[in-house]
Amino acid sequence: MSQISDHFSAELTEGLFAIGRIRSFGGGEHVFFEGDQATFLPIILAGKIKMVRYPEAGKEIIIGMFQAGEIFAIPPAMDGKQFPATAVAIVDSSLLMVPRNAFLALMDSSSEFSSLVLNRMCGILRDRADTVQIMATPSAEQRIATVLLRLTGEMNGNETTKITHRRQDIAEMAGLTLETTIRTIRKLADKGSLKIIGGRIFVETTEHLRALVR
Repeated sequence: MSQISDHFSAELTEGLFAIGRIRSFGGGEHVFFEGDQATFLPIILAGKIKMVRYPEAGKEIIIGMFQAGEIFAIPPAMDGKQFPATAVAIVDSSLLMVPRNAFLALMDSSSEFSSLVLNRMCGILRDRADTVQIMATPSAEQRIATVLLRLTGEMNGNETTKITHRRQDIAEMAGLTLETTIRTIRKLADKGSLKIIGGRIFVETTEHLRALVR
């Protein structure tokens, strides 16, 4: 039953598949558009999805990225209003679309599901606060540092984190051009805030990045 069985109990997983409909999306395909009515709750079975906004022509800002096992677009699914952003499949992805009425009924009947949804909503709110902080920061270094801190999450001890996101993804999350992002990442590497190995970004400690955003 896909990777969601790693996140939900067998009973809840079975219940979700009983009420939801599976849909597949190719990389770059839109799942829904900003302004569409929220008639379902999307759960990612496989792949990766980004939520984006287009503040101006030709400019894209990523406000959230989600992967297999994650629920997203919870607030509009709860109130039935319009989606506040556009969802796009980054790679070939499979989603379980749970109709809004079935989603709300399951919230009432399953304490496990309601707890998972509320915890995920808290995470989404924290991500939105990070996005506001990023966009309010004029410095490219501070924007990139904040994005990388979000991507590394809570690092333990001397654990090294590999950033799997593309430079383009980081640029869109920071609201910067790709060229500025590449240049800034190289500058941060020169300062010892991160390492670039084989074209990939590695963060050995968040100390330097945190110092930039204080």
